[in-house]
Amino acid sequence: MNELKENSKFGLNRGNLKMIALFCMTLDHFAGIVLAAWLHTLTKGSFAYICDMGLIFFLRLIGRLAFPLFCFFIVEGLIHTRNIYRYEFRLFLLALISEIPFDLSHSNTLLEFTDQNVFWTLLLGLVAIYCIDGIYSKFKLKKAVRYLLVFTIAFLAGFVAFTIKSDYGAFGISTIVIIYLVEKEEIFFTPVINAMALFFYYLVLANADEIDFAEYAEFSKIVIAVYLVFVLVVSSVVLCLTIFIKNKNARKMFAACATLGAMSPDELAAMANVFLMNYYNGEKGKKIGWLFYLYYPLHLAVLAGICKLLKFY
Repeated sequence: MNELKENSKFGLNRGNLKMIALFCMTLDHFAGIVLAAWLHTLTKGSFAYICDMGLIFFLRLIGRLAFPLFCFFIVEGLIHTRNIYRYEFRLFLLALISEIPFDLSHSNTLLEFTDQNVFWTLLLGLVAIYCIDGIYSKFKLKKAVRYLLVFTIAFLAGFVAFTIKSDYGAFGISTIVIIYLVEKEEIFFTPVINAMALFFYYLVLANADEIDFAEYAEFSKIVIAVYLVFVLVVSSVVLCLTIFIKNKNARKMFAACATLGAMSPDELAAMANVFLMNYYNGEKGKKIGWLFYLYYPLHLAVLAGICKLLKFY
């Protein structure tokens, strides 16, 4: 509470952070959709090709800040919403609305089911922490039993995200669950949820036919497993270090970014969010309502239109 009071006058409110998330997401998708499509039209090794690659890398690093903020607000939404079922329905509706713009912008197809948009991940994450919150608030269970139920719920949600191949998959689920667990001061259980995400990630990497990076095909399943065990050990230690961060919101964001960093090192760029969270004052700020959610399908439709207009597809 003292942190919020200190930051109330000059700090960042929810509206500010949501606008930052939208801005970073826009840069990320502009690079990943428009600039990436343009890259395929350029001569490999040319000056324009190298500049475009560099710009894509830079903008996508900035874009890493967006997803942890979205996950943070899913947990905040659970805490502050007056009607959780309406909130879940809103995410479900937006997941349906966003699917066609997502497919058009990512695969130039009206509708396909290879990958699903991020709202499916956010919805599954919200359902998971709603169920977990019920375990904490409605039942007095022994810690071992509670942890088993929490892991089971997270695993099931992660399995669904993995199966439907929603954006960020099981790592998105684990990020949301871990933010919730840090909120509940269950920091030392977070490595278990992180391990769950890495297990599903192993299933992805071990199947070379279903991944985008050809170099993974050269590694055996054993080498991949050893690598992920190393990542698990490092990320688990980092997650446990979360306890030394005094600011609670910064603590939650640090844990979220450490989790995503286990998926890919470039996700660690999102650690810049930890600095922002030190100035989060907990206030609503300017209400942007549905714009915060509708912006996602709208901007994807615009980016797909730009690619069509410039004949990148």
